[in-house]
Amino acid sequence: MERNTLWKCEIMNGQRVICPFIVVILLLPGCLSTEPISNQENEEQVIELKVWHSFAAESKEQATFESKIDAFMAFNPGVEVQISAIPYPEADQQFMIAAQGGEAPDLVRLSSDQLGKIGDIRVGGQPLLEDLRAHLTPIDRSKFDPRALNAMRYEGDLLGIPASQDCLSLLYNPILFDSAGIEYPDENWTLDDLLIAATDLTSGDVNGLALPVKNAYWWFGFQAGFGGSLFDQNGTPTLDSNGSAEAMDWVLDLELEHGVVETGTQTESMKTQFLSSKAAMIVDGPWNWATYEAGRIPIQQVMLPTVSDTGERVAPLVTYKGWSVSKQSLNKEWATSLALYLSSSEVQKEFAIETYTMPTHIDLYDDSEISENVVISGFLDQLMEGTPAPTTRAMAMVYDPLVTAFENVYAGEMNSSEALSLADVALESDLEGLS
Repeated sequence: MERNTLWKCEIMNGQRVICPFIVVILLLPGCLSTEPISNQENEEQVIELKVWHSFAAESKEQATFESKIDAFMAFNPGVEVQISAIPYPEADQQFMIAAQGGEAPDLVRLSSDQLGKIGDIRVGGQPLLEDLRAHLTPIDRSKFDPRALNAMRYEGDLLGIPASQDCLSLLYNPILFDSAGIEYPDENWTLDDLLIAATDLTSGDVNGLALPVKNAYWWFGFQAGFGGSLFDQNGTPTLDSNGSAEAMDWVLDLELEHGVVETGTQTESMKTQFLSSKAAMIVDGPWNWATYEAGRIPIQQVMLPTVSDTGERVAPLVTYKGWSVSKQSLNKEWATSLALYLSSSEVQKEFAIETYTMPTHIDLYDDSEISENVVISGFLDQLMEGTPAPTTRAMAMVYDPLVTAFENVYAGEMNSSEALSLADVALESDLEGLS
């Protein structure tokens, strides 16, 4: 029997999904019939999609993601999705290498700053990622937080669909506060209050605070609180802007002068300190909350303090992650449908409840299961006070010169103003080398 494959639109969890169905048509004068027009066999077409994700191995995020992929395939039996895991820090580089070799996946999970690195790259004169503006209706776009959707744009092109957002906040162990007779942090805290509490909580083998003082990502929020900024309105680097040096000194002095942060603390060791109740407070994100819960830490969260001199709150960098369609994909409509499903309100809600992943669908901000969850709602409050990361090539390149700046100041080889000025010059030079 000869069959012709047509396509129709179905609705899956509030999203348009293209679903294959088979019809047999016999055209006769004045009539339509479903009788076969021949007895030749023809296999039904199978759509194959290759998807790269960057969820941590054996994590709740990975398990939730894989269950959603299974659900998509069950609803669309004509689609076979092949998934591969890649390390998050290497996602952009691996994708660029694969695309330049003509081996790019159909769909890939990327962050907003990674889009800034990929946006300018061309292979055969073509960009590496599909501009999704033509694939999403105005209604599709209106469902997302405008800040999140804008973060997935690069020079006007929509290079991804935002599925999540995250930032740092202040977490604390109430048991250690109770033992020291110190009141819990609240949203009215200033940095002075934070330092006083951290000092009082530092005793014996317990430190008042844990954070990696030489890591620029942790510094960004303090820089904003002290009045500095990474870039001006034109995107020009301003790493040495007013307040930036003061913010660097304040963060480094937590370890170097005040001793409230354990010497040499890094991102992994700070988690260990907090899990073992060797740190009363930690500046961390929602991605580690489940780990602390599993360690039976009675963890609490509160917004980062304000800076007394400026009146501004420490405003951590808000980064976004989403799904991007490869320009090389032969099944862009299917890939977009899968991206929309993985970014849908229902899927985002499940990720939020199961993994504390912050949603980008605006209807979820008022969802009772979200707003009444103290963890999710607390981080969403912090997000609203955060600084959205710009989706630019400069943002993707800002870390290297800042690593050098922090190391130079930490080692006492130069002061923070000198180091940040040199970092600014280095970043501008790097950017000029690309033009």
